[in-house]
Amino acid sequence: MKRPASGLVLILAASWCFAQAAPAMPQDAAGIALVAIHAAGDTFTMGDGTFGPGTPESLTSDFSMSRFPVTNAQFGQFLADGGYSTRSYWTTNGWAWKGGKTQPANWTEKKFNGADQPVVGVSWYEAVAFCNWLSAKEGLAPAYDASGRADAAASGYRLPTEVEWEYAAAKGGPGEPQRAYPWGDSWDPALAVCSVKPSRARGTADVGSKSPGGDTPQGLADMAGNVWEWCSDNYEGNEAIASSPSSDRYYFRGDSMGQTFVLRGGAWVIDWPNGMRTSFRKFSSPPGLRYNVYGFRVVRRS
Repeated sequence: MKRPASGLVLILAASWCFAQAAPAMPQDAAGIALVAIHAAGDTFTMGDGTFGPGTPESLTSDFSMSRFPVTNAQFGQFLADGGYSTRSYWTTNGWAWKGGKTQPANWTEKKFNGADQPVVGVSWYEAVAFCNWLSAKEGLAPAYDASGRADAAASGYRLPTEVEWEYAAAKGGPGEPQRAYPWGDSWDPALAVCSVKPSRARGTADVGSKSPGGDTPQGLADMAGNVWEWCSDNYEGNEAIASSPSSDRYYFRGDSMGQTFVLRGGAWVIDWPNGMRTSFRKFSSPPGLRYNVYGFRVVRRS
């Protein structure tokens, strides 16, 4: 692959519990485990001196983020429930892009289709449709409109904004020190599903396979390595971000194939440590591209 220029709320379906998840928590049929991120009123520096704009960003609301990237088992519920044939889940451009597609690009590949492996080969369009489906499944207000713009105030699920993603990966709560990697400031290839020597990942691993050592202090797993994670934002350069800071910064221009969207966190194929820093933001992709390194996790307003 080319190198590009706290509390836990458990709502796991019983048949897909993970050994590292906290026991005896409330359960929901959606199959997503959420970690509460208490961010309201806090500020952090976006960037860590190596990457990023190096500008203060503030957050006005708490949010909850899925502890793991969405798995094949969880995405399979979307397929089984008519996710690819229900127009209302998709953006206008996403529905046109989908055409006759009925599943992710790598859905049948044994290397990537284990139940507890993160779903890969998903476009931004598919990730957004999943979010809208999940919102409808739980009776929540969908966060995305037909243009692909996310409403952060909606009760439903969405992809994290880039600011939310970095805050969760690098800090996670008021009074916490910022970290270069999800677990701390020292790189350790044993804590990420990656290809940095001596690690030699040949594909994705089950979500949470590097827990608890590779987790954030709040319990988020796989924030470095395994899969690149789609965000809600179109990509914007560091200088543009630094020149216009704002609360809950969210940058959206449109979801056409002429736009690119941010991906964060690195992936199993990455063989350089900097690609998995919490601040690394030099990777983006058009919304319709699908590769075996692209996945996602979800957030919702707390």
